[in-house]
Amino acid sequence: MKLEFEGRQTGDAAKDAILADNERAESTVWQAMASGDMKKSGMAFYYTDNALVGVYEYVKGANAKKTSWAGTLRYFDRNVTVFDDKKSAALTYCLDESKADLKNRETNKLQGTKTTSDSYVFYNLGLKKNEDGVWQTWDVTEERGAQKCQP
Repeated sequence: MKLEFEGRQTGDAAKDAILADNERAESTVWQAMASGDMKKSGMAFYYTDNALVGVYEYVKGANAKKTSWAGTLRYFDRNVTVFDDKKSAALTYCLDESKADLKNRETNKLQGTKTTSDSYVFYNLGLKKNEDGVWQTWDVTEERGAQKCQP
């Protein structure tokens, strides 16, 4: 699987740190699915609260079905808002799944996932900076088929 993140550098150090930690956070989810091992993925380092429960349940379900992904996921239109306290932020972005396919981890066979409007997802994340300076995602909402993410 390949993850493509657009808009990596904004020129603002805090925003760039949030974008970088978000990239690492997303990578932990896909690593856990690809390997089937949630403990080694690092999800709990980058996710907390409701977001950690959500990604854990997502990966747990995929692992139970022995499902992973192949192809490319493109993250675009990434926008960061840092709040006045400098310890909390919001991040929104679109995800393009049109060049990705579900894959059986045991057989490596692709499912043949069709591209539809649901292949484009809008995310809205709540983040907070922990004591170690890591921007952890604590809340995630998604809108599958979001018009604002369609080509």
